[in-house]
Amino acid sequence: MKRNQNMVIKVRRTACRGAISRRRGRRVLRRSLHDLHEELRMLIPGSRTLSSEELLSLTADYIMFLRSKVKVLRAIAMVYMP
Repeated sequence: MKRNQNMVIKVRRTACRGAISRRRGRRVLRRSLHDLHEELRMLIPGSRTLSSEELLSLTADYIMFLRSKVKVLRAIAMVYMP
């Protein structure tokens, strides 16, 4: 009987450790997402005071702008490249 009780206690402790590590993992993920969000705010011009939804929309627009700029620069480079 004593052996079974010890096994149950070990299982419960292991389950608690798993839950704690999952919480730590979520906290780390949340923190890293927050850091990425702040870094994105610094990269996108004019995004300091925007909400998250507006920031993501502006980011998509900025990506499209940069893509079109790259296309134009490549076209110019092709004209001047021998």
